[in-house]
Amino acid sequence: MTTPLALLGIADLTARWSYTRQGVHQLAARPGFPAPAAAVNGGRIRVWLLADIEAFEQGRSELGDQVAKQRKQRGYHQAQKKAGQEP
Repeated sequence: MTTPLALLGIADLTARWSYTRQGVHQLAARPGFPAPAAAVNGGRIRVWLLADIEAFEQGRSELGDQVAKQRKQRGYHQAQKKAGQEP
């Protein structure tokens, strides 16, 4: 008997991390994000192995913790403001 693979799609990741679809797509485009386990429909639909996503989450507290996410966003905006790049 084979064990079914645990796969996550974009909708699963948006719910898991409280990100928008756009936010997940931007994160998936960054270096270091796991490669999809499979892609269908000309690559438009991608799924990732749960184990790969869990490994990616290690050391990235902002993905699962709203407080850490807000702290990181505040730090980014403060740095932008200090550099004169934010209105």
